[in-house]
Amino acid sequence: MSATQQIEPSIDHYLAEFARIERDLPGSEESKRERAAELTRFSEAGFPTTRLEDWKYTSLQPVEKRRFEIGDEAEPVSVDDIRAYMPADLDAHRIVLVDGYFNAALSQLDELPSGVTVRSFASYLSDNAGATVKAREIEEEPGSLTAMNAAFFTDGAYVETASGAVLDKPLHVISVSSGVRDERMTQVRHRYVMGENSQATVVEHTVGLGDKPYFANLVTEAVMGRNAQLTRVRVQEESERGYHVSSFFAQQRRDSRVFNHGFDLGGRLARIDTNSRLVDHNSEIHMYGVYAPTGRQHMDNHTRIDHATEHSVSREFYRGVLAGHGRGVFNGKIIIHKDAQKTDSEQACNALLLSDKAEVDAKPELEIYADDVTAAHGSTVGQLDEDAVFYLKSRGVDEDGARAILTYSFANALVQKVGLAPLERYVEAALLAKMPGGRAYADLA
Repeated sequence: MSATQQIEPSIDHYLAEFARIERDLPGSEESKRERAAELTRFSEAGFPTTRLEDWKYTSLQPVEKRRFEIGDEAEPVSVDDIRAYMPADLDAHRIVLVDGYFNAALSQLDELPSGVTVRSFASYLSDNAGATVKAREIEEEPGSLTAMNAAFFTDGAYVETASGAVLDKPLHVISVSSGVRDERMTQVRHRYVMGENSQATVVEHTVGLGDKPYFANLVTEAVMGRNAQLTRVRVQEESERGYHVSSFFAQQRRDSRVFNHGFDLGGRLARIDTNSRLVDHNSEIHMYGVYAPTGRQHMDNHTRIDHATEHSVSREFYRGVLAGHGRGVFNGKIIIHKDAQKTDSEQACNALLLSDKAEVDAKPELEIYADDVTAAHGSTVGQLDEDAVFYLKSRGVDEDGARAILTYSFANALVQKVGLAPLERYVEAALLAKMPGGRAYADLA
């Protein structure tokens, strides 16, 4: 960057913030140089604006106008503070990060199966001089906020499965923003390296406590070996003062399978980017998402699937439930490249408006450059069936309860695809509790 180049005041703040904490960030000197290069990329691009097509409906001005800082250490958080976010009967290994720092006391990583490594990302970087800040196998991580994360991240979960290894039970990764101090930011990065014929299930759970505004920026990388299978469940429950941005990047080799489930329930503003690149034959990506903005919440899901080779499969189904003044955005892009013959792809986004003040912007996109493919995409927006509401009311259910039950049924079809009953019940109850009158029927879940 030249000396005469203009720097926005907010960017100038983050340059100073990086200089303040750089020496305390985990990793080798080589990784510090990587971080500095990513900081330059972020500073030159700045925060994305609504002038960019991919950010047309989501303004980050509430984030940009603040001056978020990395805490020197995590605020005290006890198991009682996060107990409500531990689904009953979910038998799982657990990693807990508080304000971006690994918390050993709250984590539980005993008796991992042979061939499976689960540890904090910071310890992995510190113990491996050649470890990179960004996975070499991921072809690209577009976006200035992913560059910001690569520069600033303090910790995360590192999972590696050897050839043929199976993680015996889910890994529950809870990232907590304490919300105790004003304008703190949490920068977290996870990496999953899946060996040939290996399997794992990871639940990424972001949680906000306290009543102070904060910014959570998370990136997850998945490097998929041949015939590897990853089930990833993302549950976003930031606080009402939380600004949440997260990105997922998967690079998929032959016969690999990724099942990605996303549930957006919290936050003042949430922007989620989910990306997969299918680079070898018979690879599959399955994306399922439910977003439920209420009040004045804003939730934006952007997805991109690159079919870069023949004989690959993608399935993508999202459902939105919007109440109050809630606003939802869905932009799903599927690109079938020239050499991706015999691709099989399907995408659908459906939204249910529970209020005349709610709004949804849906933009499914399909680009096809091959001539022997099966592909379909579509989008619908509607309201509850008043006849069905009347039927439930005639059976003794009040107005709000009837609408909550019907809304629950609409979203629950995707919740049940997770395949983990304790987690499904947890998400179902959380969804019901968000609906007007639904809290009284949460026992249905």
